[in-house]
Amino acid sequence: MTLIIAIKCKDGLVFASDGQATSFSSGGPIRQKCKKIYQLGELLVGASGSLGTIQRCRDCVNEYAISISENGLDHTIEEEFPDGKIRRIPIRDKIRQLIFEINKDELERHKAFYGKAEGAPLADILIGLFDKKAGKFRIWHVTPDGGEELLEEIGYGCTGIGDVFAYPILRDYYTPDLDAIKAMLVAYRVIKDAIEVGAYGLGEPIDIWIMKRNEENEKIEIHNLREEEVAALHDAYIMWKDMENKIFKEFMREFERI
Repeated sequence: MTLIIAIKCKDGLVFASDGQATSFSSGGPIRQKCKKIYQLGELLVGASGSLGTIQRCRDCVNEYAISISENGLDHTIEEEFPDGKIRRIPIRDKIRQLIFEINKDELERHKAFYGKAEGAPLADILIGLFDKKAGKFRIWHVTPDGGEELLEEIGYGCTGIGDVFAYPILRDYYTPDLDAIKAMLVAYRVIKDAIEVGAYGLGEPIDIWIMKRNEENEKIEIHNLREEEVAALHDAYIMWKDMENKIFKEFMREFERI
């Protein structure tokens, strides 16, 4: 099980994930620590699914990372079609096509071996970037079938089986006016609570990244939180939960008087 979330805040993007992978040996499943968020140039890429398929999808995104960073998602590139003609297509369509083909190959191979599509080693991708042409931070979700959605209008996105635990918390606590510090705390809570509630497959360490734009030099700054920074978020998380418990108890005392 995996959980990766992306949150748009008023001064950037925050990505977060759990840090556990489950591999299988002849003796049974084995827990391992695993990075699920990657920096590719000025992009943040989070992915859920099979590691091998994720690696192939990550490589195809990396091939176009510089072009996306410099020219935005709607930039067009030259593509040779089966009829031999050269046409220009949006770079986002090229990446979607490549991700679709990678997942399709894995699905067909899996079906040929096991006789069914269930359990095929697919990859679901979340990409965070500052689109210089559009002048805004974007969260781009590309599904295994090559479908896409831009999630910055919603303000957040999730991938992984653990997303069922994340959406209720994000719905309750996300607001567009969150700054990066508050967004990181919300992200930490989402992942931490999902780890506590999830019965299988989610685990620590919690991995958190922040992407901001330096207004002075217009450079994109990406930072992977250090262990002590995550520990500070944990302290704030404990304080948040304690205050919630106190408010709930006070509410119940008032409720009993009604």
